[in-house]
Amino acid sequence: MFLSWLKKYKSIIVTILVTGAMIIYCYGCEAKVESLQSQAKLVNRQELQLELDTIITMAQLRMVDLDKQEQFKAIVLQNALILVEGQPFNPLGILTAVAAIYGTMQGGRNISRVVKTQVKKSKVNNG
Repeated sequence: MFLSWLKKYKSIIVTILVTGAMIIYCYGCEAKVESLQSQAKLVNRQELQLELDTIITMAQLRMVDLDKQEQFKAIVLQNALILVEGQPFNPLGILTAVAAIYGTMQGGRNISRVVKTQVKKSKVNNG
């Protein structure tokens, strides 16, 4: 009796089992891709977004550092041109150059501190 019932509803039973397996797979198995920072690690969408945000933040900090370096070079070049043109010695220009060097050094320290903090936070958040 049970075998005849199975033969009669075999296609419905198989359909229900396959559909159930697909639902479990689609909702239970999270999609993962290779990490941006480590090829051996697989990450989900949220972890990938966190890594991308970290990389973008680091790039922006480095762009700020590059801007500061270019401003420093411009100040040094401007002061050198003033001295070459034969104008009198400009102590204010030297003070400006020293302040620019100090500011660049402090900016570099601050940037490296922020980058290290971001890397630590990303490691903690990724588990």
